[in-house]
Amino acid sequence: MKSAEVAEFWEANAETWTQHSRAGYDIYRDALNTPAFLDILPQVSSLHGLDIGCGDGSNTRKLARLGARMHAIDIAPTFIRHAQDTEATDPLEIAFQVADGMALPFAEDAFDFVTAFMSLMDMPDQARVLREAHGC
Repeated sequence: MKSAEVAEFWEANAETWTQHSRAGYDIYRDALNTPAFLDILPQVSSLHGLDIGCGDGSNTRKLARLGARMHAIDIAPTFIRHAQDTEATDPLEIAFQVADGMALPFAEDAFDFVTAFMSLMDMPDQARVLREAHGC
């Protein structure tokens, strides 16, 4: 599968996914995955982070609330629109943009850490994403 196909599939589902997750139907994310991840996360306060495959920005905002300066990307424009709308009404100084995790548009060493909450599994070439993230 190519990035364009992944983008097309996620874009087709982004509106419904956002509505359902914000209504509390993403119980695995809210009750299991995110709390477990945050429990093992090292200190991120004052660090500059990148969240790859941020969706509507829910987990990115949790990192920002822990004191990280966050930048986040997603391949689906609808997810980024929802994330930016939330940022506009409840600002945490997060920069959201449409981008592909397999071709990150950032300079080398631009970030102190990189996260990918439940997004690598949806990327056609995880090794490539990890190489891209390593360079950031």
